[in-house]
Amino acid sequence: MSNCILYVGGLAEATSDCQLRDLFGAYGAVVHVHVIRHKHSGKSAGYGFVEMGSGEQARHAVSWYPDWSLQPEPTRYSFFLQISTVASI
Repeated sequence: MSNCILYVGGLAEATSDCQLRDLFGAYGAVVHVHVIRHKHSGKSAGYGFVEMGSGEQARHAVSWYPDWSLQPEPTRYSFFLQISTVASI
């Protein structure tokens, strides 16, 4: 079995690792999450990475993309996803 890394772009400044983990966790096993942050402000740089337990789980999460929301109010940002497979060690 191999893990699958998703690139997630278009994130709001306040997006946290925890929020992404919770969002993707509803669709499968989340191995690792990392929101890239600005060095000085600590705010999200607008993108991050989510490592899922398998390509199938990642595809399942991506298939539900239109229903995602990280904030209670509708937002104008969007997610851009790219799937790449990583061999497990």
